[in-house]
Amino acid sequence: MATGSPEGLDEVKGFINTVSLESDDPYTGPDRLPEWLEATGRLPGASPEQLSELRLFREALRKVLEANAGDGDAQAAWRALEPFGRGCCLKVEIRDSGPVLRAEGTGEGAVIGSLLAKAYEAVATGTWARLKACRKPSCRWAYYDRSKNGSGAWCSMAVCGNRMKAKRRRQKSRVSEP
Repeated sequence: MATGSPEGLDEVKGFINTVSLESDDPYTGPDRLPEWLEATGRLPGASPEQLSELRLFREALRKVLEANAGDGDAQAAWRALEPFGRGCCLKVEIRDSGPVLRAEGTGEGAVIGSLLAKAYEAVATGTWARLKACRKPSCRWAYYDRSKNGSGAWCSMAVCGNRMKAKRRRQKSRVSEP
């Protein structure tokens, strides 16, 4: 299913978007992470402990996307991923097109490694900075910014963008009322 992101980033985006933050707690609330793991063949039948680790990783990765959107400290967000990187095994595979990182092993470490390898490749190709989290605090949905200058701030201008602009307009009019 192509959704407009470069190869590999659709999977990262899909992983991050396994929970709707408008109605669910990202760590304990119901989400679609188990279904995503099953559908992608990554970790069918994940244990509660594995799901917990993957939820922590998902939210740490979301912080990097928030920094890509201009919210937060990018260096601190990347550093927060370091413990997850230590818990996975990545191997350099040499292909005809050049070296590629590939996750090895099983369990949540393999899932995390695979997603970090995709992030690494996207950073190397210059596409990572356009994978962002919506700036609407109750949304924070991952999206690929296809705007000409890379300045997109919302997952959807028609929904989140309009709501945030209307909210700012209402706040401005309250301040300027006598």
